[in-house]
Amino acid sequence: MHSTYLVARRDYLGYVSAWGFWLGLLFTPLILGIFMLAPTLAQNSQPTRYFTVIESGTEFTDALRREMDKSAARTARVMLDPVAAAQEEDSEKLKAFDTARDKGETSLDAFVSAGGDPSILPKQDFVEIAPPTRNIEQLAPFLLGQQLLETDEGPQPLFAAFIINDATNEIEYWSENLQAQALIGSARNAERDIKLDAALAGVNIDRKLLEDAASARRDVKQQRVRVGAQVEAASEVTMADRAPFIVSIMMAFSLWFLIFSVINYLLMGTIEERSNKIFDSLLTSVKLPNLLAGKLIAVLLLALTLMTFWGLFSTTAAFFFADSIPADAASNLNIVMSAAANLGLVIPALISFVLGYLMFGSLFLALGSLCDTIQEAQTLMTPLFVMLMAPLAMLAFAVQDADSALIQIMSWVPVFTPFLLILRIPTEPPLWEVLAQLGLMAVTTVIILYLATRVYRAGAVHGAGVSDVWAFFGKMVPGKKSSGA
Repeated sequence: MHSTYLVARRDYLGYVSAWGFWLGLLFTPLILGIFMLAPTLAQNSQPTRYFTVIESGTEFTDALRREMDKSAARTARVMLDPVAAAQEEDSEKLKAFDTARDKGETSLDAFVSAGGDPSILPKQDFVEIAPPTRNIEQLAPFLLGQQLLETDEGPQPLFAAFIINDATNEIEYWSENLQAQALIGSARNAERDIKLDAALAGVNIDRKLLEDAASARRDVKQQRVRVGAQVEAASEVTMADRAPFIVSIMMAFSLWFLIFSVINYLLMGTIEERSNKIFDSLLTSVKLPNLLAGKLIAVLLLALTLMTFWGLFSTTAAFFFADSIPADAASNLNIVMSAAANLGLVIPALISFVLGYLMFGSLFLALGSLCDTIQEAQTLMTPLFVMLMAPLAMLAFAVQDADSALIQIMSWVPVFTPFLLILRIPTEPPLWEVLAQLGLMAVTTVIILYLATRVYRAGAVHGAGVSDVWAFFGKMVPGKKSSGA
């Protein structure tokens, strides 16, 4: 045990003393935050783009304005109450927003009336402006930026122009930018509404009648029957009911991210020690099982260090910014944190993390012991990375239905169980099923550790390489002779 401790301490201190580790530790939350805020930041950072509409009447212009206002209203609803908007439910804030809209208020005014902070709304991307000229030849210099428009932001170029060609009955879109499709999409939706209104007018039906019918629809109120209660005693589903599912998805993704982040240390460190002949020195004083165990423990401690740092960082950030968090968001956050403390979810998550780490960590250790360079490792680690990416794809599917047949079946595959079992815990699977999957995962981990030790011995002690692995699998192919025959 003492030699295992020494190996673990040596590797752990080697990892945490590297500048790259601390840079990654500090920049990972920053990168994740930028990733989540990137769409809003990108939209707010780009300049407002001005467009104009040239037509003989106002039919298309009015339809386009209504479409762009509806788009702004959809964005405002999501920013006002993301959870309710995602669930397509009507919260008090969304009802207040819709009421203000029905009274004729703009999306921005309705957002403020419903209690929203206007500073969090993304900046308006496209702004309509009166046409500087109705002649296309005279309009060209404005579109090319050779002449500027007078706007509230000062002189600005004309980004695009819609020209309703009465001769050809076509909508022409003129712009030098060929990538911005949002404005074209709004124009197509506006034209669709025009044709729909014309068709409804042909049968004496007003569009307002359809909109009133849609707004008067009955909401689907989600209810849940409580244990030991009658159906009549069912209560409405609340955030407390949804919190375990939210936490399970967060835990599953965090587990995947941690394993994906730290196993690379095992691979790179082992390749470096093999290429520098450090194995020979280590094996003179440490037994191979102790060496393998020490390396796994060192990177496990590294993962715990990451978890501790990010936990403290999140707690500190929440403490300092507590006053700026809206009351309803803070309430929902407290509910989620309470769900995260549920031992029925935490214990399977911890077991899954340890077993999942041991499975994939031992595989990457074995892989690294066979390779002298990163180029050699790339020929073998691609299947392992594909295996690790599969659960990430299933997380997106599990958001809609964590108890689907696909998730249930794939959770019995031991290499996927660490991630998918956590997703299924809130659906309350039978206890025997949870224990059976944990047991199967534990047995598989033991088998992988045994095989990884054999491979590690072959690479570290006997100098086996990637070519030996391909030769071994070549012998398994019927009719294929090994290179040494």
